[in-house]
Amino acid sequence: MTDHFVSFLDDIWEKFPTFAEKENTDLTNHNLLWSLDEYRKANYVNFKTGKKELYRLSILLENYAEKHDTPLLATFETEARYKYVEKRYLEILSKISKAWIIGNFINPELAPHPPATAEVISCDGTNISPMWIVLTKGENGPFGLVAEDIGDKEYRGFFTSNSNILDKVIDDINEQLKIKITI
Repeated sequence: MTDHFVSFLDDIWEKFPTFAEKENTDLTNHNLLWSLDEYRKANYVNFKTGKKELYRLSILLENYAEKHDTPLLATFETEARYKYVEKRYLEILSKISKAWIIGNFINPELAPHPPATAEVISCDGTNISPMWIVLTKGENGPFGLVAEDIGDKEYRGFFTSNSNILDKVIDDINEQLKIKITI
């Protein structure tokens, strides 16, 4: 097993240092409300932002997965964060062929009970716990957001359609949780 940095995000950026150095894009500028296609065309965007912007981007990704019946991976930092979207997620999960719901589910009784096509995995005690990750797949491979809770309702991270980076994200999750995600 390889050694992991304390931060999941830093572990990814350690493998791709030129991306870590890219300037942040201001996602709060309402003149810049990008469509999902614009994010995908950008290929890679760093950001430091709040929940509102990540929630909007997450919905764009979830809607894409639902519309195109593509796999979906979503992580939740707490059980409460999953409970906030649970009703919408159960509807999404009933319409897609495969999903992985990963969360800091400490009490197994509070873990979601979605359709059989969705796997629910606890990441309690790992460096995945503070992560907000939503990934799906397009015609050219996986794309999505990877963000880390840095406190004070702020997140740092990136959106990418770079398959090399997302393969590393998925490999790290698979290794730590002893699962097999294939997007």
